[in-house]
Amino acid sequence: MLTHRHFWRARRWASSALLCGALVACCGPLALSLPASAAALPAHQTLQPLQPLQQRATPGWETLAWGDDAYGQATLPDDAKQDVSAVSAGDFHSLALKDGGVIAWGSDLYHQTDVPASLSSGVTAVSAGYLHSLAVKDGAVVAWGSNRMGSTDVPADAKSGVSAVAAGQFFSLALKNGAVVAWGDNRYEQTSVPEEARTDVKAIAAGQYHALALTDAGKVIAWGDNRSKQTDIPAVVKNGVATAIAAGKDFSVAVVNGRVYAWGSKLANQNVPALAQSKVTAVAAGYDHIVALLDGGRAIDWKVNTTGVTAVPALAGTKVQAVSAGAYHALALRGDPPPTQ
Repeated sequence: MLTHRHFWRARRWASSALLCGALVACCGPLALSLPASAAALPAHQTLQPLQPLQQRATPGWETLAWGDDAYGQATLPDDAKQDVSAVSAGDFHSLALKDGGVIAWGSDLYHQTDVPASLSSGVTAVSAGYLHSLAVKDGAVVAWGSNRMGSTDVPADAKSGVSAVAAGQFFSLALKNGAVVAWGDNRYEQTSVPEEARTDVKAIAAGQYHALALTDAGKVIAWGDNRSKQTDIPAVVKNGVATAIAAGKDFSVAVVNGRVYAWGSKLANQNVPALAQSKVTAVAAGYDHIVALLDGGRAIDWKVNTTGVTAVPALAGTKVQAVSAGAYHALALRGDPPPTQ
């Protein structure tokens, strides 16, 4: 916990597509369309955009930040203001990926922003959690920060072939060849990966005590803590084809047919703003808020189970390529989409 404050961090998101750099959003990412990790996002991009968000940047992309800045998590360091390819918002710290190197800022109470020297190059995905951080280099997960409940004890299975990561409160997820690998806190069975999440998965997201996965076929899988109904997937999501997912503190989010559906926080179905009911390509979730990316490049932010949007920077109204949500802050990448391959 962060000294006197005991908040949880949002996560994010993340997915394998994002990691590849598809512009359609992944997490926590991000976000673009449904991808791989860090926005953690990510996401979560055309893989899709989830909460951590990995994607290939074009020169000139700028980073945006808004919301709570009590620990400096929304104050961008100079080297993270431009040409960043992925961002991930943790509870009270933030990560960015630039030229293959990791940049970190915000709370460092448990050294979660003390980036290992080995991560100055070759990194392909990042995810910021509550008190720890994750990155992928050469297919191996690197973890640092608090090791409470074993969240940074990377298992052998996550030391090769990994394409995306998602950091929860005291647990971690990795995506390896379509299978979810999990370690750390298992008090709510959030690291007991169900059999259906061991193949054909393209995106992952970690909440406080629960986890989500998205399959190639668009099926959402949820496991772990269900005290707030966060793993009770609504029928409309079960019967539809999801393109993006995100896990908040005690709630879950998915995009089906361009519409955001949210459940948890003691509610079987949450209200969402009218703007989030069509043309959504990516989502990210925090402690009590959700960020969505519309297909026109506009980012919107709202409090859980409300229908009104909250203020975001004016620049977040156009050309946004990825989004990530922390406990009470958010990050986004803005600029022209990368050239079509």
